[in-house]
Amino acid sequence: MMIEKIPEPGSDEQQLILNCARLELDSLLLRQTEEILQKPIAWDTVLFYAKFHSVASLLYRNLKLFNNLDPIPREASRALLRLSHRTEYQNRLLSNTLHDLLKLFSEADIPVIILKGISLVEIIYGHSSLRPLIDLNLLIPKEKLESAKRLLLKNGYKIQPQDPSQGRLFSQLHLQKRKDFEVHILLQWHIVNWPRIHAIDLPRIWGEAQSVRLSGCDTLILSPVDLVLYLCFQPDKHGFLNFPAIRTKDPARFIFTEWSNNRLIHFVDIYEVIRHYQNVLDRTLLIERARTSGVQGSVYASLNWITRMIGHVFEPWVLEALRPPSPRRTRKWLFEALNHQPSDRASATSAGALFRAWWLKKKKLSQLHMIQFLNLLEFTFPLRDELSLLYGLRSKKIAVAVYPLHIIKTFFLGLLPWIYRLLIKGRLSRMHSQQKPI
Repeated sequence: MMIEKIPEPGSDEQQLILNCARLELDSLLLRQTEEILQKPIAWDTVLFYAKFHSVASLLYRNLKLFNNLDPIPREASRALLRLSHRTEYQNRLLSNTLHDLLKLFSEADIPVIILKGISLVEIIYGHSSLRPLIDLNLLIPKEKLESAKRLLLKNGYKIQPQDPSQGRLFSQLHLQKRKDFEVHILLQWHIVNWPRIHAIDLPRIWGEAQSVRLSGCDTLILSPVDLVLYLCFQPDKHGFLNFPAIRTKDPARFIFTEWSNNRLIHFVDIYEVIRHYQNVLDRTLLIERARTSGVQGSVYASLNWITRMIGHVFEPWVLEALRPPSPRRTRKWLFEALNHQPSDRASATSAGALFRAWWLKKKKLSQLHMIQFLNLLEFTFPLRDELSLLYGLRSKKIAVAVYPLHIIKTFFLGLLPWIYRLLIKGRLSRMHSQQKPI
């Protein structure tokens, strides 16, 4: 089933994927899904988005419940089965790799917290075929970074070239090793690894990490509250307009829109983690930490999308207590411009419509670089409350004095490398264009 261009999913295709992208279907979802399966379904489209959003294995698992109705074409069922088998094979290889890594780190006295990935597969999903992985996310103490780097280089891993625009505001190292397949490791020394205003207490996170056994080794994972907070960063990090878009009337349409840059599996992870820890998850503590850490916008947006698309995970008062201030005007305008579909000639020539047409012509990598630049701008020029949060300031006078120092520091650490990348890229492009063909 080859698809040359990105298809447009209908409401039935969207709802079918949303219903089946979870571990369990209750009686209401079973009836609703059965009704959908009686309708004409564009299975090429379903397969495309199931793979794109990393939920193909969950679809295969849940659609087997309807085999007696014979509503699913054999070719579609086989395609989902192949994706499920491939997920299981890759995850088993990654689990073996993690086992070797944990032994190496343990012998070198380097503490490790498994942020997600294998921990979600083994503890939350319960089977290696249900949640596809592409890398291993490991958190280590910053003071152990050089030791960990030397250890991995000694064992055949290579540091991947870092985009110069990332500067020193990013707290992540990407390493790769070719074995039976490519192994990618994201070595982090903070759980927020991109420019973001926050006040997350990293020592507390290490102190409350829980001991578990993963991939046959003893290791650490985040506490339930910290895990929910961390997972709520993921949709917000990639879906850069999720917060401004929370009032949209059709949440599924937004999430399945390619330019939103969302992946459904990020929301499913949060949904299933909360269900798994439902009886021990302290709601009040979650609210308090989201607020004091300055990440309540990310948490609120992610939980809001989950509630509207997948189902309720918390009582309504939890979301109400997490409701943050309005998003920054730049993000709000960007969402309105990209979401706007002009219906007449006048609106088609508006600034928002022209920007939307320009943006959608850009390659995905160029779009992501521009979003990275927007992140850097917001980090460089924070709101007053954000600045006080970042530096723990209580006096307005001190904040006024600190502001220019913050701008200077972040300009050299973040914005200047980004500008340098642009200049180098432009110079290389001109040099390339002047070369004569061989």
